[in-house]
Amino acid sequence: MILSSEDVGLWLVPVLLALGVAVVSPVVCVVLAVRVVLRIARSVAEGAAWRAFTPGTWLLAAGSGAFGAGCRFSVTLFGETTPWVDSASFVCGCFALAAAAMAAFTAVLNQHPRGGAERS
Repeated sequence: MILSSEDVGLWLVPVLLALGVAVVSPVVCVVLAVRVVLRIARSVAEGAAWRAFTPGTWLLAAGSGAFGAGCRFSVTLFGETTPWVDSASFVCGCFALAAAAMAAFTAVLNQHPRGGAERS
C-alpha cells in the first residue's frame, strides 16, 4: 500500500502527542511544584526544615522547572507567544538545570557524611 499525505496515520499520532504534551505540561509543572512545597512545609512543621532538601525533592523541583519551560510550547500551540512567556520559560529551564545539579550535589553530600553523622 502506498501512503499518501492524506493518510490520517501519518499526522494523527504526532498531532495528538503534541497536543497531549501541551495540555499536560502546565498541569505537571503545578503538581510537582505543589509536591515540593508540601514536602518543605511538612519538614518545617516537624522542626527540621533542612531534611526536606533531599535529592528527591531537588529532582521534583527540576521536573517542575523542566515542565514549566515546556509551557512555552503550550502557549505557541494555543496562541501567540509574548516576551514574558519566553523569559519565564528561560528562567524555568535554568531553574531545572540548577535543581538537577543540586540533586547531584546533595546525593554526593549524603554519601559522605561529615563527623560521622548521617544526613537523611
